[in-house]
Amino acid sequence: MTTKTRRGRTTSAVAIYVIILVAFQIFLMSVAMEAFQTYNASLAWATAAVSVVLAALSAAFLRYFRP
Repeated sequence: MTTKTRRGRTTSAVAIYVIILVAFQIFLMSVAMEAFQTYNASLAWATAAVSVVLAALSAAFLRYFRP
């Protein structure tokens, strides 16, 4: 396997992980917004915090694994 092929596979894998993390983050934000609307503050803040952590992980993946 050449270096160019390996780099392409790594880039594709990182892109898939970032897409999954962002999709999960969007889901968590919708749960947080619904929790805020139903006055469930503990669930809202917990899901918002996890969403922020996922955003940081996505940014770290892109920064660290960028070819």
